[in-house]
Amino acid sequence: MKNLFRLIAICALVALVGCATPQPPVALDQSFYTQKGKSVGVMLKVPEKPGLALEGNVGLLDYAIISAATSALTDNIERQGLDEFVAVSEDLSHSLESAGFQVVRLQAPAKAVKMAKFKDPDSKDQTYFAARDHRAMAQQYGVDYLLKLTATRTGLARPYYGFVPTDAPRAVFDVHGELIDLSSNQLLWYANMPHAAYADGEWDEKPKFPGLTNSFYVVMNQARQDVIGALAKRNASGSSLALKQGADEATTAQQETPEKL
Repeated sequence: MKNLFRLIAICALVALVGCATPQPPVALDQSFYTQKGKSVGVMLKVPEKPGLALEGNVGLLDYAIISAATSALTDNIERQGLDEFVAVSEDLSHSLESAGFQVVRLQAPAKAVKMAKFKDPDSKDQTYFAARDHRAMAQQYGVDYLLKLTATRTGLARPYYGFVPTDAPRAVFDVHGELIDLSSNQLLWYANMPHAAYADGEWDEKPKFPGLTNSFYVVMNQARQDVIGALAKRNASGSSLALKQGADEATTAQQETPEKL
């Protein structure tokens, strides 16, 4: 009976996902950087701490068994910090200001703000709009554009079938980003950026798990670099222009990532 309920739940989820049309990625058009005298609100949201995500067919009893078996691994990853990714907000603020924008740093709300759904006026063209109506934020915060970055998954992930692991844990750092024109609710940039890496060598080295811990910092720095690169101002040849000292420091950090134990 338990397996039957699981099967029904999985089928229902597949049906729901199948009905939804995923938003395709939207690359930033460089004409954005011709908008002089405009203001950008930068909003960054990250979890309080990294964690261990369980993937696959896991039941309630399985969660309890896995939690006991992975307590040392979970405790270690939860002790790691997210400051190296949080610094991307400063990197982007510097680069936007150097391009002539005014930047307003916005605090992400603790709870999701209710917004009305927004209907695309022409769903057949290649102009995309945010799923929710953000236009009221223009007057609320006094900005023309909203840049939202969310670290949707940080830490480690491991697949299971029941309470049995089917693969080694891996470090993950997934980022979702949107740049919205608040005058029209149009998406000027939209991206989901997953990052993952296995430990280099043995991973199960208690209590500090150095291989997995270092892999976590590698994928976090990669996430930071990818966000900076996706939003970079480019010259006529398409090469990315320098983004001030903050971006340079991010590159150095990735090349010289110490063990964070």
